[in-house]
Amino acid sequence: MPPSTSIPVTAQTFGSGSSGNALLIRAGDTVLLVDCGVGIRTLRGGLANHGLVLADIDAILVTHEHSDHIRTLPSLYRDDLPLIATGGTARAARLPRDTTEKVSVRTPVSVAGATVHALPVRHDASDPCGFHIEIAGARITVLTDLGTWQDHLADAVAASDLVLLEANYNDTMLRQGPYPAYLKRRVASNVGHLGNDACGLAIAPVARRTAEITWWLSHLSQTNNSPRQAEHDVREILHGADVDASITALPRRSAGPVWSFDPAVRPPRSFAPVATDDPGAQLGLPGFD
Repeated sequence: MPPSTSIPVTAQTFGSGSSGNALLIRAGDTVLLVDCGVGIRTLRGGLANHGLVLADIDAILVTHEHSDHIRTLPSLYRDDLPLIATGGTARAARLPRDTTEKVSVRTPVSVAGATVHALPVRHDASDPCGFHIEIAGARITVLTDLGTWQDHLADAVAASDLVLLEANYNDTMLRQGPYPAYLKRRVASNVGHLGNDACGLAIAPVARRTAEITWWLSHLSQTNNSPRQAEHDVREILHGADVDASITALPRRSAGPVWSFDPAVRPPRSFAPVATDDPGAQLGLPGFD
């Protein structure tokens, strides 16, 4: 869809955390879903609030195979429903070959008028990725499960209008919390999850380049974080860097805010993906909160 058509774009999460993740992106008649780890009733209800039903979904983008990202997939399979995933995720999640299109940093995928770029990340999954999605002039980046920030992600994020970036835990809450020691080490490892402070440190230099990005803090831990804590920690980092940004922590188990974008207001910016062969992103370990 060319930006000149000025089709409004909206986005909303139906859950963001280890209990289930799903992001709806809509541009006119095009309906994309990034991950589908929420329950089927939650998904139906969220779609209904937008006047949509399951059959209206044009494609599902799958970040990785952990159950909080693919739990509802078996209920959504259709012969005409494209699934977009990396090769490793497709194998690990046992996605149907006939309807799965493989995406990589070197091979973006065009589907339902959108262009989807894979962004390799470090996480304890077979071949995890984030996504940079171009649709109707808007650019949305989804980075919800990553153990560490990597420089190759910065250009995709800086070219975005909306960014979902993980802020999983507060350092003190994790350190002093009820998790056993081995789980604390895994959560904080470079193939675990991104903490609040690391999230803020990742946002600061990008927000200094452009103040026009909306940031959604995602995949918050139920045990080691809260929306208020995540926003406080990230804003403290940004304040220390003398940077301001539009920050909202997403709810874990309910629908988040509705983001709207009019391509006539802001022209799209360019993005050239950077290839990486980072072995740390392909460890095939079990998932955790």
